[in-house]
Amino acid sequence: MLKKIFLSLLILSGLFFLGQNNFSFAASTEELENQIQEYTQKLYDLAKSKDTLSNQIKIIDSQISLTQLKITQTENSIELLKEEIQNLSSKIDELDVYLNELSSAFIAQINQNYKLGKRLTPLRILLQGNFNDSLQEYKYLANIQNSSRQALLDMETTRTNFDLQKQEKEDKQEELLVLQKNLANQKNSLATSKQSKNDLLAVTKNDEARYQKLKAAAESELSSLLSAKFVGKRNVSKGEALGMMGNTGYSFGDHLHFGLYNLTESQLASWTYANDIDPFGYLAEHRWPMDDYRITQGRGATQYSYLYSDRFHHGVDMVSSNKTIRAVNEGVAYFFRNPGSSLGNHVKLFHPDGKMTLYLHMQ
Repeated sequence: MLKKIFLSLLILSGLFFLGQNNFSFAASTEELENQIQEYTQKLYDLAKSKDTLSNQIKIIDSQISLTQLKITQTENSIELLKEEIQNLSSKIDELDVYLNELSSAFIAQINQNYKLGKRLTPLRILLQGNFNDSLQEYKYLANIQNSSRQALLDMETTRTNFDLQKQEKEDKQEELLVLQKNLANQKNSLATSKQSKNDLLAVTKNDEARYQKLKAAAESELSSLLSAKFVGKRNVSKGEALGMMGNTGYSFGDHLHFGLYNLTESQLASWTYANDIDPFGYLAEHRWPMDDYRITQGRGATQYSYLYSDRFHHGVDMVSSNKTIRAVNEGVAYFFRNPGSSLGNHVKLFHPDGKMTLYLHMQ
């Protein structure tokens, strides 16, 4: 299994040593961003340098340093966002109190307006006969009505501001959740990078010759994948046995490499190894290729993915004490034999729904 981690290994290049602890984190946001850009550029430049074990270690150390900087950047953003949310909460509380006060004042003015309005009817004024007092009351009523209109306007303005502040707070809370998720992913990435360094040293035994041998074998495996000999095809049903889990090709132990592709039978010539898609939904909908399986390497960013050409493991590796490999769905199975190569025997199975499943390293 150890040799499989070198599949599709990119011929990378080196750079001067960038130890993971050989820098201090920037104090300001601008300095932090500058350091992140600097490390990003250096890692980009690595792709043009010579691929050696020493340089691979330097690359991982640089990735660790870059991730640490990004973690600091995210943590700073989270703290700033929390402070902004707290300030918005205080503003919302103040606006809520002010809105209640305006509502109470408006209701009181409406009541007073209603009472004065009932008193200042033409009939009551004629009966009272005191026009000066009535005039004063009319002026007072007019002032109350103006105040009521102003109070209503103030309430509408405050209500709008209140709603805007609440929406802004909700937006920032959603942004905070995204940042917290990013932080968790960055910390996982940091742990993975550190583990990857240990794994690389363990696999290669810190030996340059062994590293180059594994890399050359991985490149041979990818090449043989494209040139395996086709020996025939047949229709198979879902669950039908395709063969046995084996150790053909470049592998230290029996295992199955399974992949899923958007590919029809007529498109076989255009197939590429790295153009796979996530298989887990398809497997859940149909069935797994083995019973009582145990996944030994998942798809995507794994502890070995830094060794692949695009830092991505294209497929799922699994083992089972029951070595029978079965079709996950019905279709047309193409059988390829190349036992002496690094690839080994394999099957490409085309399904009626436009999907193709790949089964590598069979007996």
